Formats: sequence, structure tokens, C-alpha cells
Amino acid sequence: MAQTYAIRGGQSGRERLRVLSHVQQARTFDFLDKLGVRPGNACLDVGCGGGDVARELARRVGTMGRVVGLDRDAAQLQIVRDETAAQNIHNIDYRVADVAKPPSDLGSFDLVYTRFLLCHLNNPGEALSWMVQCLAPGGVLAVEDMDLSGIFCHPPLPEFDRHVALVGEIIRRRGGDPLIGLKLPRMLIESGLSIGGVAVAHPSDIDGDVKLLSALTMENIADAVVSDGLATRGEADQLIAKLYECARDRRTFASDIRRIQVWGRRPH
Repeated sequence: MAQTYAIRGGQSGRERLRVLSHVQQARTFDFLDKLGVRPGNACLDVGCGGGDVARELARRVGTMGRVVGLDRDAAQLQIVRDETAAQNIHNIDYRVADVAKPPSDLGSFDLVYTRFLLCHLNNPGEALSWMVQCLAPGGVLAVEDMDLSGIFCHPPLPEFDRHVALVGEIIRRRGGDPLIGLKLPRMLIESGLSIGGVAVAHPSDIDGDVKLLSALTMENIADAVVSDGLATRGEADQLIAKLYECARDRRTFASDIRRIQVWGRRPH
């Protein structure tokens, strides 16, 4: 289940994740509303990134509940720990961990949640298997992940299309699947779960953070694109500049990546 994550981490990556969280927040919170998270629950956020969902889960489970956030980016987690402490949230345990070698002492959880992680793995079924094993009887696994085929820009913009193609190619070259969202319902069923619900979230706008995300993503995969020989540094910089220009142009209607939301329950 080895993988190489192509998107830049650390402080630069945190700024992208901050915008991503803002764009995704309303629909992710609606998704969480369906899962029945209650005070006192134990929740696991796998690939917690900027920690925004982990913090929301911590608020929902209250002081009697607990949240564990796992991520492989140690620098990112230190930023997240500082932000969480500043918000006076004390019921989250952030731990550096790779999904290929998950901690063995996690215990069981009422909810296991993951967003935009499985698309980067070359064996997502293996990751889902151990997430299911982390569920208490009757526990819920909730997954949000990408379907890159749904992203759009109108009027068509060649630089936007080039950016989308590069995102997909970078993910595939590292063993991932940019269309995994469409496969999630079947994957959860094959993991032994009873599907509780399926939904589609597809933010789009003529301005604001939705459009800004494409520029930020291109900025944060540029090193991987250049190192893989998919574009020169000059070409990558030109793409980034054009995507920022597109983000400022209110005549252009564009979307973020379409994501599929699926949740399933482990039998009692």
C-alpha cells in the first residue's frame, strides 16, 4: 500500500487545505449531520490534513468523547496542534501515522471518517479493510473522495483543462485513482458494510475560494509535475498565473472537484 503524495505539505500545504476546508465545509457538515455523531462518541479521522473535520467532530462529541486524527505529514500536524490548542479544544489526539502502517493501539470507534485519502493509495481496499476493523459493532465508516471527471470550467479554458489532466496524471503515476469516488459504494459493500447513504457534493461559483482552489492545487503540485517531466518550470508557472487570472474573472463559471460521499454501518 505504498504511495507517494504529490501535493506539497507543511505551511504551504496548510494554506491550500484552509481554502479547501472552507469550500467543502458546508457539504461536509451536512454529511456529518447524517451520521448520527453524538456526545461521548469516539471518532477517527484518517488523513486528517488541516484538522478542520477533526475539530468539528471534537465539538460534536464533546468533552466526554474523543477524536484521533492520523496524518503522515508531521510538519502539518504540528501546525494543526497549535491551531487546535489556540481554539481551546482538548479532546483530539493528533498522531503521525502512515496508512500503510497504521497504529495497533487505536482501539475501536463509533465513527471512522476519511476525505481525499483513498484516491492517493495504490491499494485503497486494504486501507478500507483496517478502517472497518477499527469500527465498534454498529459503527459507521464515512468516506468522501474525488471524481475528477466531474470538474468543469465555462467558457472552456485550455489551461484549466491542462491543469485537470496534470492532476489526474500525477495521481495515477503515484498509484492512485482520481475517479475513485464512483467506486466507493461498491467498495464499502465489499468491505462488509451496510450502505447508509450516498450523495454528491460539487461546489461551483463565479468567484471566491471555489475557483481559487484550482490555482492553489496547481501551485502545490508544480514540483511533482516538473520532477516527473510533465512540464517545465516555466510552463507550470504560466499555468498557475492563468488559473489565478481565471479565479478573478467573474465571467468564468468553474467548479471544484466533484466528490462522492458514502457511509456504511458495520453489523452488530
